[in-house]
Parts: sequence; C-alpha cells; structure tokens
Amino acid sequence: MRYTALLAPAALLLLGSCTKGDKEAAYLQLGAVTVLTDPLTEGTGSHRITDLWVFAEGEALGVWETGARLPVLREGPVNIQLIAGIPRNGIQDDRVQYPFYATWSGAVDLRKGTTAQVAPQFTYYDGNSYWIEGFEDPGFKFDRSADSDTTMMLVNDAGLVLTGNGSGYIHVDQDRPFVRMVSSDAFEPQGAIYLEIDRRSDHRFLLGGLMDPSGGGSTIDVPYLYVAPTLRSDGGMPWSKIYVDLSTLFHASGTLNKRFYIEVQLVDGATSGSIYLDDIKLVYR
Repeated sequence: MRYTALLAPAALLLLGSCTKGDKEAAYLQLGAVTVLTDPLTEGTGSHRITDLWVFAEGEALGVWETGARLPVLREGPVNIQLIAGIPRNGIQDDRVQYPFYATWSGAVDLRKGTTAQVAPQFTYYDGNSYWIEGFEDPGFKFDRSADSDTTMMLVNDAGLVLTGNGSGYIHVDQDRPFVRMVSSDAFEPQGAIYLEIDRRSDHRFLLGGLMDPSGGGSTIDVPYLYVAPTLRSDGGMPWSKIYVDLSTLFHASGTLNKRFYIEVQLVDGATSGSIYLDDIKLVYR
C-alpha cells in the first residue's frame, strides 16, 4: 500500500487505533476500476487510474493504490466516495486527482473484522469538451509538417490495435529519421486541458505545442514533454496510457490558435524506431 506523505501519519494512527478496546476495524477492499463512457462523444474507457482518494461519509481516509485493502472505523451502511488519481505526465511520483473524472460514491455495508469490496465505475464530468482520434477511419485529424521525412500510417492488424479496428503507426529509420504530426484543429481552452494517449513503442517521442504569439499568423514551436518507450527488458512492448497536462503550455499569455504535435526523431545510435498510437483524446474545458 502507499500513502501520500501528508496523509501517511494519519493513516498510521488509524492503523494503530484498530487494535485498541472495542475499535475493531472493518476493511474496505478497493477492487477493479473501470471508466464508463459514451463512445460516440467521449471515446473509449481506457485508463491508467493508479490511486484513489478515499472518503467515508466525507471523512478522508487517505490516498491508496488501486487494489489496496484499508481499515475503516465505521460500521453499518456507509457512503464511500472515491476520487480517481493518475500519474501526471507519466511521472510516478506526481500522482494527482484527474480533473475530468467525476467522484464515485456508493453505499457499502461495513462489519467489524470483515472485508467489503467496491469496484468503482468512474465517468467523465458533464460539460467537458473532447477532441478524439481513435484511428477507425483512413483519414487522420493530424497534418504532416512540411519538413517530415515520413508520415503516420493506419494499421489494422488486431495484434497491433488496442481498441476498435485500427491504430496509428509511426516508423523512423536512418533513411527517414524525422516526422512531426500536428493536430488539424486549434484549441482555446478556458480551464484544465489534458491529452490522453495510449501507446506501445520502442522509441521515445516528443509532445509539443504550436501557437500564434500575436494573432498575426506567425507560429512559435514549444517542445513540452518526451514520452518514454514502453519496451521492456524482456522484449515485450505493452500498451500503456499517459495523461499529459497541457494546461501550462496552452494557457501561455497572449497566444492564439494553439495546436499540439507528436514528433519522432531518430535518437543517435538507434537504427529505427516504432510507435503505435491509439485512443488519442484531448479533454478540456
């Protein structure tokens, strides 16, 4: 189990108190987590929820990893609330509440010395805006930059697709070492903005922004985040989701016509690189 640093002392006190007198704890098992979506407007429910902020009748019980079992000093029907947490920008030590998933709540019957399980089904808040590329159609919502040596392709091999019928594929090698794919649409978010991407890859790629600093039609290029490959030491290359917080990038003062890009440049020493992408989703308010 893991707690945030601020909540760990409280959690330890709670654990200690569970053996004193008649304060025997009931236990709450955090079961499988799912995300329910409207496929037509919200895309797929792929997720990487790693942590849960747990509350019982509004009382904070700490931050726990999904799958954890925690003590609760309450008995009978108890309203449990869970807030979904994710590793922001893929950084394991930067776990935050995802601002677009609504809080889950449900009644749980707690009994001393026994374990009750919850399997939360999160949904997106109403009122979000979405830009989605699920690679189900031949045309992409991306434009290839003029200086690219290659482009993104559509693959339909079931073994190379996460959900649906297709995924995006980018390949670079020594003859074609560079590609940049820019979102066809521009965005002007008023609040938080996150980019969700599922990928499997043996090569890193760069996420960045293109924007007009003055409204006069000029463009500045802002590199933002390198996304690490998913290739394992045993040769496996699993799918993995990343949530990228673009709020700072897209709220740069005075800029307009904000677009994001995916860039792959062959790293020195490498002979090739392959990146598969699926379920790309920009969520913003």
